[in-house]
Amino acid sequence: MRSSANVIRHRLAFGASAAVLAIACAAPAMAQDVAAQDSGTADIIVTGFRNSVENAQLQKRESTAAVDVIKAEDIAKFPDNNLAESLQRIPGVAISREGGEGRAISVRGLGPEYTRVRINGMEAVATTGGSDAGGGVNRGRGFDFNVFASELFNSLTVRKTASASVEEGSLGATVDLQAARPLDYKDNFTIAGSARAGYNDLSKAWDPRLAGLVSWQNPEGTFGVLASAAYSTRTIEEKGHSTVRWSPSGANGGFNAASTLPGWTVAQINRAPAADGSNWDSLIYHPRIPRYDSWSNDIKRLGLTGAVQWQPSDRTEIVVEGLYSKAKTKRNENYIEALSFSRTGASGKSQTIIRTGEVNDDNELVYGVFDDVDMRIESRHDEFSTTFYQYNGIVKQELSDTFRVNAYGGYSKSKFDSPVQTTVVLDRLNSDGFSWDYRDNDRSPVMNWGFDPNNPANWSFINGTSDVRIRQNQVTNDYMSAKLGGEWDVADGFKLSFGGEYRRFRYETFESRRFVAETSSGTLTPAQIASLTSSFNGVTGDPQYGNYLVPNLQGFVDQLKIYCNCVTTINGQSVDFRVNGRDVAGTNPNATAASNTGNIKEVDKALWFQIDFERELGGITFRGDAGVRYVKTEQTSFGYGLSSGTAVPITVDRSYENWLPSMNLVAELTPNLLLRFGAAQVITRPGLGALSPGGNLTLQAANQVFNQGNPFLNPTEAFNLDLAAEWYFAKGSLLGVSLFQKDIGSLSGTQISTLVPFNQLGFPINLATDQGLAPDVPVTVRRTINGDGGKLQGFEINYQHQLSFLPGFLKNVGVLANYTYVKADLKYPGPGGVGVVTGPLTNLSKHTANATLFYEDSLINLRGSVSYRSKYVEAFGGGAREQSSEEGVNSSINVDASLGINVTKAITLTIEGNNLTNERKDQYIDANDRVVLNHQFGRQFYFGVRFKY
Repeated sequence: MRSSANVIRHRLAFGASAAVLAIACAAPAMAQDVAAQDSGTADIIVTGFRNSVENAQLQKRESTAAVDVIKAEDIAKFPDNNLAESLQRIPGVAISREGGEGRAISVRGLGPEYTRVRINGMEAVATTGGSDAGGGVNRGRGFDFNVFASELFNSLTVRKTASASVEEGSLGATVDLQAARPLDYKDNFTIAGSARAGYNDLSKAWDPRLAGLVSWQNPEGTFGVLASAAYSTRTIEEKGHSTVRWSPSGANGGFNAASTLPGWTVAQINRAPAADGSNWDSLIYHPRIPRYDSWSNDIKRLGLTGAVQWQPSDRTEIVVEGLYSKAKTKRNENYIEALSFSRTGASGKSQTIIRTGEVNDDNELVYGVFDDVDMRIESRHDEFSTTFYQYNGIVKQELSDTFRVNAYGGYSKSKFDSPVQTTVVLDRLNSDGFSWDYRDNDRSPVMNWGFDPNNPANWSFINGTSDVRIRQNQVTNDYMSAKLGGEWDVADGFKLSFGGEYRRFRYETFESRRFVAETSSGTLTPAQIASLTSSFNGVTGDPQYGNYLVPNLQGFVDQLKIYCNCVTTINGQSVDFRVNGRDVAGTNPNATAASNTGNIKEVDKALWFQIDFERELGGITFRGDAGVRYVKTEQTSFGYGLSSGTAVPITVDRSYENWLPSMNLVAELTPNLLLRFGAAQVITRPGLGALSPGGNLTLQAANQVFNQGNPFLNPTEAFNLDLAAEWYFAKGSLLGVSLFQKDIGSLSGTQISTLVPFNQLGFPINLATDQGLAPDVPVTVRRTINGDGGKLQGFEINYQHQLSFLPGFLKNVGVLANYTYVKADLKYPGPGGVGVVTGPLTNLSKHTANATLFYEDSLINLRGSVSYRSKYVEAFGGGAREQSSEEGVNSSINVDASLGINVTKAITLTIEGNNLTNERKDQYIDANDRVVLNHQFGRQFYFGVRFKY
């Protein structure tokens, strides 16, 4: 790989005969001039959504690199909750959702960890939290777009090919988020805003959403000031069912010998899974933790931007701008679940008796009636926030008619803080008459509990069994960036560009937990349980009982003092509720919390050289850019390892360097027909959480997993090829076809899953025994390694047409549609680390498509949009107890629409809606598509007004 990369590097850097750079942010005035020249109808001024589409096409057309753009009108008028949902309109972009909102994006099949995001020209990472099923706390390089409101930005650009002058770090794309600047506007004074009321038909809640912008510039148009703000709240309900994966019936010690299942002997039921996988197809599979889920999110977002722009002369421009965002969430998760089926030991699954059941053709226990089942109510409350801010300055100076310098400096910081993540459970041991039935609807089964779950007398809280989990989390990312570049017009149509960059990135993650096992909780009397619980209107599936009991968290805080950081007493039992905070001097961190605590410092130093040219040969205009980028990466990773049960700090230093040649070439066969070619050597640095010298341990009665880091991971390397044809066949219309291939030579972050006895991992043995687990309980150990690569190939089709040739009102109709196909064959370790699984990159959907049909005249603007994403894999090869080949998310179709009525030229009334079909999130495991999670979020509507003066 290295030798071939050297050949490619030399060919691209020194063998390219011509190149030119067309920067992907043309000035508005230039855009209007070019549009007028192209159309031949310069006397017609188009405004609104149609105009934004034309401006976005112009920016795409004039760029040397392959880019796709959404302009301000799109962002303001789509019924999008955040930036991710705006970006999904772009060809090749797919989103993953959390709580019914877009959270992260994938571009051309490459997930969020392979995509760089720049805000106002500077790389940044924004981090937030979520459900465990939705990825939990983001401890990687991926960008959480749900931190920001769409209204804060007036241009979103997705750059799909690399240039030497653009920072490295992306295999998929570089996403540029650009906030407005005062000299973007024609008028000396501009004020715009919107006010909307949102309603969700599942949560039945009304929420406000407000945005405003004020921009001023002097009469000469050389100095301006701008400020904007966006504020919103959302109340989201999420309800459904989950299984926490599926397990062989013979795992975890198997079922009680008294079990009976028609057509199966006890020996067949409890057949142990073979380590080499030879008998996995003949095993019976069942849900690990069948349960009903009810989640809620109360979200508040505030965003502010500001910019000062000064052009004291024709040769000088100075910009100072900043952005602030605060997203605060209160989150509640409530579960009623059957826990025995994943419990190891004498008190777990081996006590449970199958009374009767039915096994389908896929060897799934789709119906069963059980006795001696351990039940649980699990209630979790999170409070977390993300504070993001960035400030940067830009100076552009023409030193002569042929030489220019550009200087950039900036700083950004994202701090995720979760001071409250508390889980309290109620238990019911050895309950009889529990049943599940997946036969009529395998995604939403019916479960009957066999008792009244809303009666306090039916629940217990027992020391050594019931949990009190107190966990606090923080993740901080900050960037400091400085760039200096020069441009020299050597001759007409030939430019030499060069420059240097310094970027310092720091990542810190911290977690605190109780010092003792989480099951050291004391025992409550029946009277205490009655006083510390309340009835919850959940989804039980049992026609007899609509509600179930949940712990009153505030009662546990007030009466039992679970946040006191002290030794307290419940019914005469001493219980240590302390958590290991940073201010606890002279103590070792809790071993499980220490495994999720650490930091990484990364310094990137880069030099780049690029030639840009534009020439006409044989009646064809060729333009392009070619160059080479050198970057040295220095990393310091800090984390905690374990030695004899004690957390030991470990620091690892390393560095590596890369030469990254790139080229983009555009041939204008006619003024309206373009051919594009791009080639580049690219890298993506390893995931941040994966670089820790320590690891992350989850040790519960139903779940034992240790995720182990690796500070010696290499970057993922690839050689990208892109070929595209674009035909601008009418005003505001486009037909484009793109072919792309990514030859991935090394894949950083491949996980190997194996089973290791707990007493061989180095953790304190009491962490297992205090929870009733055997010292040698098998733990799924997931190690991250440098894996093999493979080829990723695909194509995009992009069709945009404004149907102005149609008669009457139909001339105001337009259509935007795109489709992307991606295929990748990469090698992963098989289930339990046995064998090899060949499959796509994680988060890769083979098919994605988007379509928008719009109508716009002087009175009405109407749009409907459909977004499709085929199923995608989130992980390959589960723990040996699950025998899974893959885990992923099934396909989804999201339908959105908006209607605007122009009351005056300045005021528009709006009605908007998204997820109009109430699409569910459906997670699966294994090739048999066994359900893991199936949730609904409800339909979201907005009613409001927009204005601009």
